[in-house]
Amino acid sequence: MRFLRKIFNLATITGTIAIFAFMLLLQTVAVNFDFLNIFEQTINNFKISDVYFSQIRDNEKIEIDTNIVIVNIGYLPRAGLGAQIEVISRYKPKIIGLDALLTGARKPEQDSTLEAFLKIARERCPIVFASKLEKPNEESKSFDSLGLPHQPFQKYIQTGYVNVVTDEDTKFETARIVSPKEKVKDSTIYSFATKLIQLSYPDKAEKLLERNNEVETIYYRGNWQKFMVIDPMDVLDENFDPSFFKDKIVIMGYMGSTFIQDDGVDDRYYTPLNARPVGRAATDMYGIMIHANMLSMILHENYIDVIPSYLAIIISVLMCFFNVVLFTYIYFHRKLGTWYDVITKGVQLVEVIIFVFIFIWTLATYNLMLEITVGVLAVVLSGDVLEVFLAILANMYPKSTRAYE
Repeated sequence: MRFLRKIFNLATITGTIAIFAFMLLLQTVAVNFDFLNIFEQTINNFKISDVYFSQIRDNEKIEIDTNIVIVNIGYLPRAGLGAQIEVISRYKPKIIGLDALLTGARKPEQDSTLEAFLKIARERCPIVFASKLEKPNEESKSFDSLGLPHQPFQKYIQTGYVNVVTDEDTKFETARIVSPKEKVKDSTIYSFATKLIQLSYPDKAEKLLERNNEVETIYYRGNWQKFMVIDPMDVLDENFDPSFFKDKIVIMGYMGSTFIQDDGVDDRYYTPLNARPVGRAATDMYGIMIHANMLSMILHENYIDVIPSYLAIIISVLMCFFNVVLFTYIYFHRKLGTWYDVITKGVQLVEVIIFVFIFIWTLATYNLMLEITVGVLAVVLSGDVLEVFLAILANMYPKSTRAYE
């Protein structure tokens, strides 16, 4: 009974509440002060999974995915894109996808040439163009409109939205998740990757949609080095092996003047593969490569599962409560109390190391992500916040310490 009183008492229960209240206060203050908001965004955008993908996983052992071919469109006009599509379609790919928003009319000779090539190519294989989700509606959790390609092209193609899920207001936001489908008013619209898989590997698409997740965490195979890639003029000059495109998912998108030079500045994002998870200066991946990684994940069914939010909350509270019970005992102990700071900092360091090991082990072994960032933050803050709180509590309400007498 006395043992239980040291676990469940006024000090431990209110101490746990105080730590979570302090974290909530930190978040509120950061929102109201821009200089603090910068730090909050940087910390919130850091994930241990990024360290796994960029630093710990042996990326040299990841094999090239030969099911997917990425075609760099460079700075080609619409007629050039049409010529690429026609050439590729001759070599019997499973499907061709174009990650470029061809909205509105351009020069008549450009549009008519692309349309003529599309008319030829669509007889050989399915073609998917990019669309864009527009005007998000928070009330209905859908979108009010969909930006579609130029109307004359639409009779030859299908579309999939290419929106990358990031917070556009956050400068350093990382592309980690993908939304397989969304609602536009009352219609279900599929992402670029989902639509390509539906038309080329319908059984794989069915497994993806059966997961019924609003978002999927992307399992990154790698950058262009892990895929088959070709530059614009090599396609137009047919400078490739005849089997290069056969039975492949071919996706076309912008990768600068050449994919090796990596000189493009548009349509680039931070990803978990960035060599600097924190304090990054340069984006590391083109949008078309993110779509390639999504496709590869779906094809190989290499999904990352995330523990349910309710379970993450329970684990986070238990982690915090365990620390509060231990640290409260140390604080009120006659001998250990004088060593409070030394002991608590040592315990916290060991806990963080253990957590990082468990997180990386479960991700590497089971593709399971333990999203308990709140619990880890509570552990990190528990020593200092609790020390201040217990000092106040002991002075204002001395009876709270009776369990430790």
